[in-house]
Amino acid sequence: MKKILMVCTGNLDRSPTAAMVLAEMCAPMWVSSAGTEPWAKNPVTLELVEEADVICVMEEAHHRFIRNRFGDEHAEKVLVLDIPDNYVCWEDKLIHLLKPKLRQALGLPRREL
Repeated sequence: MKKILMVCTGNLDRSPTAAMVLAEMCAPMWVSSAGTEPWAKNPVTLELVEEADVICVMEEAHHRFIRNRFGDEHAEKVLVLDIPDNYVCWEDKLIHLLKPKLRQALGLPRREL
């Protein structure tokens, strides 16, 4: 089973929503979420990054964080979704933005929505 790690800044809105949306899409994947800041609800750790097959980050800054903190080998697993930090958890606009981006980034067929 493919392991996906969703990453945003505080692990409060975007990455938890992305993880829940992916789970709702019934994708055959293990999904977790984390944040890049020390105050994040679930901070990104080396263990999470090592376990992940794919790391979906919301912004390029998160990709740089993964590279700087954990090295190029883990940065190669990163897919940048380009989701700005102007949404709250489970906001309809965020969900509608995430679904096609997740489908495309992870190669999920349309029927999984």
